[in-house]
Amino acid sequence: MNRPSRLSRRQFLGASFSTLAGFAAYACAPSSSPGSPLATPALGGPAATAVPTRAGAKVVSIGTGNNIFHGLVDIQGLSALNQPEVWGVAHSALSMLNHDAQPIPMLAEQLPSLNDGTWVVNADGTMQVTWKLRRNVKWHDGTPFTARDVRFSWELAQDTTLPLARRPSHTNITAIDVPDDYTAVMHWKISNTYAHVFTTSDLYFYPEHIVRPLWEPGQGDRMLSNDFFHGGFIGLGPYKVERWNDDNSIVFRAFDDYFLGRPKIDALTFYQFDASQPLLTRLLSGQLQMGSAYGLTFDDGETVQQQWESTGEGKVYWTPVSLQRLVLPPDNPLFQDVRVRRALFHAFDREEMNRTLFSGNVVVANSLLHPNEPGFKEAEPVITRYPFDPRQALALFEAAGWRRGSDGVLANDAGERFDINYRVPVNNQEYLHVQGAMADYWKDVGVRTNFDNVAVSLYNDAEDLAKYRGVSIRGGSTTVAALFRRWHSSFIPRAENRYLGDNQAQWNNPQADQLLDRIEATFDQTKKNQLLAQLAKLFTDELPCLPLYYQAEPVAVHKSLLNARPRPNSSGQNNTTWDCYQWDLA
Repeated sequence: MNRPSRLSRRQFLGASFSTLAGFAAYACAPSSSPGSPLATPALGGPAATAVPTRAGAKVVSIGTGNNIFHGLVDIQGLSALNQPEVWGVAHSALSMLNHDAQPIPMLAEQLPSLNDGTWVVNADGTMQVTWKLRRNVKWHDGTPFTARDVRFSWELAQDTTLPLARRPSHTNITAIDVPDDYTAVMHWKISNTYAHVFTTSDLYFYPEHIVRPLWEPGQGDRMLSNDFFHGGFIGLGPYKVERWNDDNSIVFRAFDDYFLGRPKIDALTFYQFDASQPLLTRLLSGQLQMGSAYGLTFDDGETVQQQWESTGEGKVYWTPVSLQRLVLPPDNPLFQDVRVRRALFHAFDREEMNRTLFSGNVVVANSLLHPNEPGFKEAEPVITRYPFDPRQALALFEAAGWRRGSDGVLANDAGERFDINYRVPVNNQEYLHVQGAMADYWKDVGVRTNFDNVAVSLYNDAEDLAKYRGVSIRGGSTTVAALFRRWHSSFIPRAENRYLGDNQAQWNNPQADQLLDRIEATFDQTKKNQLLAQLAKLFTDELPCLPLYYQAEPVAVHKSLLNARPRPNSSGQNNTTWDCYQWDLA
């Protein structure tokens, strides 16, 4: 495979505009105006026709991407990375994080509190957390939502025969009592300061009246062939599934009995794209009112911004989200010496990559903490930093037993050469250009890089990732609430958990585990911030992976779509659509 080159920003954007010229005629062709009645276009084939609705109805089309998903449930193989965007439309949770990353009640009447006795921390560190549910919540088939659905969904999550990713709420809750239909009492075996953040990603709710009869016969994941797990989904959100088209677009109809009031927009259609450029095309041609999270690449987001700024057609929001990091598999002997990991980090210039590849618009990462999250400010003065320093990189390689041979490639005394296999998805231009830049830097210090790029389906295969011994760029949430499942050793992907653990770097450090345990259990924010700083320092000393940058996520909103906003951070706990019932059309 040809190696991607380190393109200049001018060269890269020039290529993007050349591509745009190819569909300029199409983009300027007559089309229904955004948000007009019956304006939902047939983007993917004959099945994706206009939404049949009453005259004057409000209809919105949204584009998303990353992976095509085949169901709306939180089950491996049916869901994908972009799933939280659709969950915000069709489903709900006890609480959500708003656009300022603050928890707010949704299905619950109020958040549990230490002040009113609904959240009790016992002397032995266990907890009882009482959730009082709203009394007007209905599933999309009209069945009331009750505390029995909460308990059943937790019971379902305990079934290890199902391909469910295990969350801390699944494993740390030992029982759920249901004293009445509108009260759920959760018994925790540990203290957890995030027990009031119970989003769809923390505990996904399933309708007991539908799923229990499928589950109780003990058929394991064979039950997932039932239509409920696909186009027949029944949820709790402001919109219900109207139709799932052959092109994988989904038409959602406003749910009249939504507990927070009927949505202002009558129908939403989600179009799923397996690449950013088709989404870009539809946005610029006026066929979509929104390009949501997980959709546009950085470069296509810049293109939309440049086009729309000149015409006033809309706005592109940029949010630093997931931590992009280079995973160094710990079972690869090349990476087991910390001096080698530090040498690899010193060898490339992240600031130059930011200027060249991202026009200086991303935030360079130095640790596992996010700049908008608690603890970041306290960690900054104490973490270990690795500025671009090829001489220091070579000195560290030499100290670890690697010296450059006559061909310039590092080798050890056994004659082994420092060859790295490096994998990214073949259609991810951002990762391809980062890969090319890093390979050039590493070549300068004697590291030979072999590109091993694959289709996105293989790249995101959980088992393959857990077993892959080369390096790869991976994103991931950096919210403090997600740190435990992202870095604790109990979440390392293994055969026994179907390789579904979120600790993709496979960091296995008892000290880190202890700090993560204490962070989860510490209610005093000042003390928690100190623990976060200690965790960040340990991370930067040990470097279980190499932090690169916080991905700049573009969310494009047409001027006709009112009240839509970007999410504040990554992780499935955040999405742009949780308040879509408040959206409107100009």
